[in-house]
Amino acid sequence: MKIDLSEKEYITLLDILYIAEWVLTAHKVDRDHRVEKYETIVQKFYSLAKEMGHENLVEYDDKLAKYFPTREYEDSSKSMMFIEEYQDDTFWDELINRLAYRDMVNQAGGIEKLKQLTMKEHFELESPLEQRYYEEFEKNGLDNLIIKGDRKT
Repeated sequence: MKIDLSEKEYITLLDILYIAEWVLTAHKVDRDHRVEKYETIVQKFYSLAKEMGHENLVEYDDKLAKYFPTREYEDSSKSMMFIEEYQDDTFWDELINRLAYRDMVNQAGGIEKLKQLTMKEHFELESPLEQRYYEEFEKNGLDNLIIKGDRKT
């Protein structure tokens, strides 16, 4: 199969692959073999930068034997803006969901009792907790969040 891309389409696809690669690898410390097939495709696409007239956006590192987006690409692309928006939204959603779940377990009297609730009961317990955290974080961010326990300062 052969795909013809304009220069503009190449840049757009470069952005999409950069975002995907970030999601797959940004928080990994060790090599994750599950993503190798994706990295292979990304590398194949990065290798086309010169052919597409954008060698300024992707460079090859001889030591690592891999292509990487250049600083120029990272400075000019909106990819990181999308990544940061996603991470920010995910952070707040996860924080709210996890705090509400913790409180639900406590209010229900434990995980086993929580599992016995009907969907309606579960929702009735969960909804006000999530709303409370949402309103708190919307108003104050993390300013009022305190970790209880032994404080050593």
